[in-house]
Amino acid sequence: MNNEKKSNTDQDVYEARRRKRRFRLIVILIMLVVILTTVNIGVSVFLYTGTIKDNRIKTVSGITRQIAYFIDTDKVDEYISKGRDVPGYKETEDILYNIFNNSAEIKYLYVLKITPEGCCIVFDMETEDNDAYTPGEMIAFEEAFLPYLPELYAGKDIEPIESNDVTGWVITDYSPVYDKNGNCVCYVGADISMTDVSENVHEFLIKISLSCALILLLILLVALKLSNDFNKISNWEELKKKEEQNKLLIREIVTAFSKAVDMKDKYTNGHSIRVAKYTAMLAKELGLDDETVEQYYDIALMHDVGKIGVPEDVLNKPGKLTDEEFEAIKSHTTMGYNALKEISVMPELAIGAASHHERPDGKGYPKGLKGDEIPRVAQVIAVADTFDAMYSNRPYRKRMNFDKAVSIIKEVSGTQLASDVVDAFLRLADKGAFRSSDNDSDESTENINNIRQKYDDEK
Repeated sequence: MNNEKKSNTDQDVYEARRRKRRFRLIVILIMLVVILTTVNIGVSVFLYTGTIKDNRIKTVSGITRQIAYFIDTDKVDEYISKGRDVPGYKETEDILYNIFNNSAEIKYLYVLKITPEGCCIVFDMETEDNDAYTPGEMIAFEEAFLPYLPELYAGKDIEPIESNDVTGWVITDYSPVYDKNGNCVCYVGADISMTDVSENVHEFLIKISLSCALILLLILLVALKLSNDFNKISNWEELKKKEEQNKLLIREIVTAFSKAVDMKDKYTNGHSIRVAKYTAMLAKELGLDDETVEQYYDIALMHDVGKIGVPEDVLNKPGKLTDEEFEAIKSHTTMGYNALKEISVMPELAIGAASHHERPDGKGYPKGLKGDEIPRVAQVIAVADTFDAMYSNRPYRKRMNFDKAVSIIKEVSGTQLASDVVDAFLRLADKGAFRSSDNDSDESTENINNIRQKYDDEK
């Protein structure tokens, strides 16, 4: 009787575990695809619109500056008061129309004088949709230009202005026209349309959404097959075997995602897998159990997933980064956390992405955590990440000498890196771990172009 009760209890536990594992597997598969797809769509749209915007700004700025050379600054006030009756007005207007008609993306082209009362028209090009304003006609300032009025009154050169109102989505450039004394007498203005960009983005989103729907459908079919396999399991041995198979599947999926991240950064291809390997070695040396070691490995694989959201021209820049570019690089920690935190069945994945650039002395980012405030797994990943940044070849430089890299790790113990994790690293290094079989004897102390070192230098 007791054996029968025990058997029923074991079966109930078994059924509960089977349902839980099945649910976790399905959710993980779906969430990983949704997250990566969403991030990729966002990045693709951002890069596409950013590139088009930069090109349009260059186009409209080039046109306004070209036209500025044709404006007779001595006659601007006369043009305003007498218009086309002034000698030379019609010839200049013909030049403006010629440039305007040969610039398909330019929506409006005009020359105006900025006054406290408004914009006083000097030249204005007629379009199919709008009649031209007459010389001397005063028009009100558009709302988008109000913050720039002090600079315009002072005759300064302002940055292109992006607006989206009744005239549509446009980028406006104002190029000052200076007289021989260096005084701004008027501005050449041009609006370049961005409407086609939004239309193209809409079409792109439709296409990518359909593709994603097909991918999700495929994932669901795989998940359902795995679910059916679970239903066929009839004993604890089969359940354990199936759990191991699914654990391997999850590992392969996470590895595939980490490879996708590394391929985005041509300078650090393979970085995530190496960091995961080093992290597991350190975790084992620190005495953590096998399950935790495996968990740390998976978390380390995804530590740089936020780099998907960093523009490639910034991520792959071999030279020194500007302050703005460095801020974009640093944002990969927050973006990685935001991408992974929604995986409720594996919340640990987000920890490494969020905190692997924190430092024990509080000078890390993004939150400036100190000491034990930094999650343990992030402390371990930080050592692995720092070592690989120094001890890996890049297209623009060879890796640092092994002994030199180890000495730097030792030097920053307790400030940049957790001291006990560094101690574990040094023990392993003394045993021959981490050292590549083809380690050369290059004693170069060249500064490493990696985020952690750059951040430390700036501090």
